[in-house]
Amino acid sequence: MNQTSNKKENKTEKIILGVTVPVFIMGLVSLFTDISSEIIQSILPLFIVSIGGTVLQLGLITGVTTALSNILKGVTGWMSDKLNKRKPFVVAGYAISNLSKPFIAYSPSWEMVLGLKAADRAGKGLRTSARDTLISYHAVGRGKAFGIHRAMDTLGAVIGSLLAAMFLFLTWTYSQIIFFSIFPGIFAIVLILTVKDVDPTKLTKKMIYKSTDAKVDKIDRNFIKLIIILGVIEFTSLDIAFLILRSSDYIFSDLLFLIPIFYLLSNIVYMVFSPITGTLSDRVGRKPVIFIGLSVLLVISIILAFPIEISLFSVGLIIILFIAYGFYMASVDPISRAYIADLAGKNKRGRAYGYYYLSVGLISFGESFLFGLIYEIFSFTWAFIYMAVALLICMIIFFRTDFTKIIGTKK
Repeated sequence: MNQTSNKKENKTEKIILGVTVPVFIMGLVSLFTDISSEIIQSILPLFIVSIGGTVLQLGLITGVTTALSNILKGVTGWMSDKLNKRKPFVVAGYAISNLSKPFIAYSPSWEMVLGLKAADRAGKGLRTSARDTLISYHAVGRGKAFGIHRAMDTLGAVIGSLLAAMFLFLTWTYSQIIFFSIFPGIFAIVLILTVKDVDPTKLTKKMIYKSTDAKVDKIDRNFIKLIIILGVIEFTSLDIAFLILRSSDYIFSDLLFLIPIFYLLSNIVYMVFSPITGTLSDRVGRKPVIFIGLSVLLVISIILAFPIEISLFSVGLIIILFIAYGFYMASVDPISRAYIADLAGKNKRGRAYGYYYLSVGLISFGESFLFGLIYEIFSFTWAFIYMAVALLICMIIFFRTDFTKIIGTKK
């Protein structure tokens, strides 16, 4: 009996690239989904402008779809805990996203883009909390698991951006490029079907991350305070769509095909640094790593607020800003997710992610819409000044907050 149990446990804990097999497979799913998504994302702001959209409408699309995604993450995080099932949410979410977004290619107006992008983000909202919970259950070291997963996710973004740049160079239309995204998307749907669901009550001790702060099963008022503070940080995050749009002011018009390459560089940096920052946060704590990332974003926002003449210097500068943005994302995105898992008990982790994403969703609509409104009515200068000031205030709140005191742990 014990020999059989050990064989099963060894099989469960088989390691690929330092993570368990299910985490690796979910990384591959994210890789192919991100190939599909980033083929579109790297040119979507340009496509919206090409069909008559404005910066304000771009902000509206970004705000509505991001809010919808995160609100659904909140709802499905709670539901996955309630039903004690994660895989149905994950499979349905990937299917909805990967089968809807390619049809953005046939949108005659920004309103149709909004509808299809909303369907895509609804799929993301349906799957993300449940998927992150599955990753945390299958992980041995959560920081590393989330770091590797985000690195694979971002490798997909790298490939997708590279494909978009290549297709632009080959004079494909925006519509042709967008519809091509259906092929990697279908492969991702097939892969996710192979991942098994997890009942947290049946996890072996070795599969539960050894951390003294992973004992808080109760989602109480203090935990909600922490979730809100982390959510507010998202309010001051710069959406990549605005960086892509602003980058067109830094390069010559006949070199627009380079923008997906700049986006590619950002994703390469994200891919390389996600495992590093994830592992570092396991050792020194999540908060210092996140604060460094936010500091980098502050510098980016300040630089983008200044007008600039197109030259070789401006091209070099925008490349540096895309690289810095990738480091910011690697320092904040996977670490925030690991932070939530650290501070929630294993039986309520889906609910914890749900509260986090719900907070982000309720806040994020105002973020992109307000930024786009300031950009459209006043100028990019005032939009980025607003971003820098708001970010600085949030950084001060984040720095001064003692998270360990909020949740009553020793860490």
